[in-house]
Amino acid sequence: MLCTRTVRRLASGIYIRPALTLHIYKPSAVTAIGFTPHCRLCSSGPTATGVVTSSDKTKQSDVGDTNILKRVLTKVGFTPNTKARLKIASHLLYESVADKINYVAFFNDFNLPNTFNSWFLVTELHVWLLLMRSMAEGSETGEDGRFLRNCIVEAMWGDVNTRAKKLGANNPSRTRQQIQTLSEQFQAALIAYDEGIMSDDKVLACALWRRFFELNCDDYTHIERLVKYVRQQAVMLDSLSREQFITKPKIPWLDLDKCRV
Repeated sequence: MLCTRTVRRLASGIYIRPALTLHIYKPSAVTAIGFTPHCRLCSSGPTATGVVTSSDKTKQSDVGDTNILKRVLTKVGFTPNTKARLKIASHLLYESVADKINYVAFFNDFNLPNTFNSWFLVTELHVWLLLMRSMAEGSETGEDGRFLRNCIVEAMWGDVNTRAKKLGANNPSRTRQQIQTLSEQFQAALIAYDEGIMSDDKVLACALWRRFFELNCDDYTHIERLVKYVRQQAVMLDSLSREQFITKPKIPWLDLDKCRV
C-alpha cells in the first residue's frame, strides 16, 4: 500500500527518484604500501619467503665446512700466529740446540769434563741466545716473544728431566735436588748473560768466566774465543726474519771450529 505522499506525487505527474551515491574505494597510503610479514620463517633467509633454496643450502654448508676446517687447523697448530704454532716452534728451536750443537768440540776446546753439568752449561748458553732473540718478537705479557721464550724454557727443562732421570734412576730424590740447583743457577746465568751482551766484552767475559767456566779457566784465550763466538751467534740470530725463526725454524748455528782468535 502506497503512502499518501507517493500518491500525491503520482497524481501530480512528478516523481523524483532518489539519487544513488556511488562510493568508490580508494586505497589509502598505508594500504598502498602493503603489509610486510614479520614471521620468523618468512623474515629469515635471503629471500624472506621462508623457503630455503638449494643454493642457500650449499652456501650454508660451505660456511660450516670452512669453520670446521679453521678449528681443526687451529687445534693442530697450522694456523699462523697461534699459541699452538708458537709452542711447536719452541720445541723445534730447542731441538736445533740439542741436536745440532757440537758438544764434543766444546768439551775438547775448553777443557770441560764430559759430564751432565758440562752438557747443561753448553745447552744453557745457546738456549739463552734463543731466549734473547725470542724477546725481539714482543717482550710484553701476552705477546708472541714472551710466550715463545717460556715455551723454549719449558722444552729445555723437559729434556733435562728426561736425561737426569736416566742418569740418576737409582736416586730420584738426589736428582730432584740437583735439578732444583740447576734451575736457580739458570736464573742467575740469564741475568749475568743479559748484562754482558748489553755491555762491552769485558763484562761479557766476566759473565762467561763465572758461569760457563765456573771460575776455573787459566787460559784467557778460551774466554776471548767464547766471547767472540757469543757475539757472532747473537748477530746471526738477529739477522733472521720472523719466518726463519718462528714460522719455519731453521737456525744456522756457527761452527765453533770456525771461530778462532
